[in-house]
Amino acid sequence: MKKLIALLICLTLAAVPALCEENSDGRERSAEEAPWPGTDPDSTLPASSDGITLTFDGQEVRLSFDPQPQYSSHQGGMIQASFYGYGADGITMYELYINFPDTVKPGMRITPEYEAITNGEASVSLIVSRGEEDMVYYYSSLSEGSVYPSGSDFSIAIDDISESGESARYTGTLSATLVATDPLSGDAAASLVISQTPFSFTMDGGYSQAPVPSKTDAPQDLRIV
Repeated sequence: MKKLIALLICLTLAAVPALCEENSDGRERSAEEAPWPGTDPDSTLPASSDGITLTFDGQEVRLSFDPQPQYSSHQGGMIQASFYGYGADGITMYELYINFPDTVKPGMRITPEYEAITNGEASVSLIVSRGEEDMVYYYSSLSEGSVYPSGSDFSIAIDDISESGESARYTGTLSATLVATDPLSGDAAASLVISQTPFSFTMDGGYSQAPVPSKTDAPQDLRIV
């Protein structure tokens, strides 16, 4: 049973690429050594106002949108938006991932209940790390028609989608109760609440609308003569 629970956790986090991989883009360094995307004159990432501001232990932390394709992507019918930033201590790093179907439209609110009805997928994950040996994974996702972990929840409200060329800018509001679980027992170890927080990001590749069924001719034996 414990192995099964651990496997479920790994499968849930598998939707977020490179969560546990050491990388060379600065995510393992302090805020002084690795500025947020767009704030370093030598950075290859463009400056952007896209991002989200979260509150941790009474401290507001700005997480900038990371457009790099290994973190944010539009593929397989899903949108994954990645945000990250550092706390005031210059050591604690926060990584937020929001995943939802690319068929969303302005005015839609994505919840576990809605995705269960439409047989869709969605999730919200947050990694809080203070070094390779000190990482906590908070998340909420839809697993086999029900929310997992137990007690978690999320609501991704899409307020607007504006297209420009080959890209689309998404703005909305995120609410979530994310739960960190014990990897052996699967029991809840900690929880974190995100309350009605605006976000925005610009994704290359535009966005997909649900296909409109095309009219087809009736079979020959059903046509009216």
